Amino acid sequence: MMNHSVKSVDIESATAFIRHELRTPINAIVGYGEMVQEELTDANSLLAEELDALLVEAQKLLEAINLFVKHSDGEEKSDFHKLFSTIPHSTNSSITKIILSCNNLLKAEECVNQLGLTEDIKKIELAALRLQGLVNNIESIFTNFLESLNPVHEADLSPQLTSASSSTTNEMILGSIKTNSIEGRELLTGKILVVDDSPSNLDLFFQHLTRKGHTVTTCLSAKEALNLLESQSYDLILLDLLMPETNGDQFLEYLKTSVEFQHIPVIIVSALDEFQSIIRCIEMGAEDFLPKPFDPVLLKARIGSSLEKKRLRDQEKLYTQQVEALSKIMAKELEKGRQMQKNFLPAHLLTRKGWEFTAYFSPAQQLAGDFYDLFELPGDRLGVVVADVCDKGVGAALFMGLFRSLIRIFSGQAALDGLINPSFNLPGGQDLKINLNDLLDGVNFEPLESIKLINNYVAFNHSEASMFATIFFGILEPSTGKLSYINGGHEPVFIVDANHQLKAKLTSTGPAVGMLPDLEFKTGAVILEPGDLLLSYTDGVTEAKSPAGNFFGKEKLLEALGSQFNSVDQLMLNIKNSLGEHMGEAEQFDDITLLAVKFQAS
Repeated sequence: MMNHSVKSVDIESATAFIRHELRTPINAIVGYGEMVQEELTDANSLLAEELDALLVEAQKLLEAINLFVKHSDGEEKSDFHKLFSTIPHSTNSSITKIILSCNNLLKAEECVNQLGLTEDIKKIELAALRLQGLVNNIESIFTNFLESLNPVHEADLSPQLTSASSSTTNEMILGSIKTNSIEGRELLTGKILVVDDSPSNLDLFFQHLTRKGHTVTTCLSAKEALNLLESQSYDLILLDLLMPETNGDQFLEYLKTSVEFQHIPVIIVSALDEFQSIIRCIEMGAEDFLPKPFDPVLLKARIGSSLEKKRLRDQEKLYTQQVEALSKIMAKELEKGRQMQKNFLPAHLLTRKGWEFTAYFSPAQQLAGDFYDLFELPGDRLGVVVADVCDKGVGAALFMGLFRSLIRIFSGQAALDGLINPSFNLPGGQDLKINLNDLLDGVNFEPLESIKLINNYVAFNHSEASMFATIFFGILEPSTGKLSYINGGHEPVFIVDANHQLKAKLTSTGPAVGMLPDLEFKTGAVILEPGDLLLSYTDGVTEAKSPAGNFFGKEKLLEALGSQFNSVDQLMLNIKNSLGEHMGEAEQFDDITLLAVKFQAS
């Protein structure tokens, strides 16, 4: 028999509400799913199959809910328990599969982001999670709805909402859903300040909230509340709208414009006929509102939700402070690294009678992957290096130091300085015995062979890092102007004559260094004549972008070489200024490095 205290019309209203609540998220899943499926199909993406499977599960959900609707017609309240118990069993499997499909789709970030589908997929996932919360708490939602329609039969003696308006009922049910959705979680408690000009309301809030484990402070005015806020901290404020002297909305406006108090969540306590004031308060930053007289279930939901948000904001604030502190530490460490890396570059370029040398280096970040070098070699020769390690940041900077050191060591410069024993091992188990006198005479050892040694060393010992470098390494004989070189996948090196006309381009003679072992590197040679100028650079120069996204390009670099300049220093200043004008306020994305060598005209 149906309980006579529950009218059949109430059961019909409750079942209609349940049907609506269950169908709403399913409609969202199907609607957004079909839109995402259409986009993926048009893009010929394999992810469309994942959407097909998702929509199949959505159809199963719809069929299960329709079956519930069919069976629920004409049922009495006492018969619903058995019917409700079937809902989770018939739906949770499909809901779980839909959530997993959403996770799989979101993992394919590149495709999903490119098609602009991320938000739609998240909406599908959110709808599935909402549906899961509904089906797992469906019986309690049904019961709460019936009780909200018959407040006189509530067991709880706390004041209930008596208005029969649909907005009031919806608020009660929404509160019930929020409460049920956090069922089983740790109950959050906090320090709550209640501001209301009615002593009876304050007492009611105090009694109810302290029973729930909260620490409660009450006051009768905004002025008193401000004094309390200045002396101690609170996790939440319950604020009445209509108060003497200072209204609740005026006090809220002060709180939300105060740096000290704006982070404290505020719940407005108000009668529903003050709807416009409630809207204004929400716009000013109120967390939520609670209708008078308050419903205990709704109060619990509102406070629990606000405290949860407050806790998350506090955690985020703490995390932000920790990140800022860590960022300062990292910035100091990176600055130390920058200074150390700077020591890898020549503090002062070499000087040779009849020759001019200059360089320009501008890292895109604190640590760079570019480097240049100019050093002495046996046989009165000079090593000229410009290189660009792949990637950017710390990893590129570490390999920059490795490549620079290996070039100096394997070319014989370190042996010349007495820093290494001229007998050392090669990668791959082969021994290389170098006679120091032969090395110094430059007879039996060609420094350019060091590129092959470096390539094998990096490929054998650091292959898992997948790091390599483009390198221009030249051996200059100042007495004759002869330049022997290897261009390992680097930008072409320009040579202009005394009339600033392009004379030669020293293009690639081999691949980038360090990619694979035993690569072939050919040697090139050119004779620099008096008045000739050589310019080597990295791709950060030609690929420097303007605010509109246009590259600087090789043409503008050649224009600078073709212009009039009195010295290599003047040329480098011209190029620097031209780059600055081109880039304007645009961000520098890559390291910029240039090295110029000029054979002075006699």
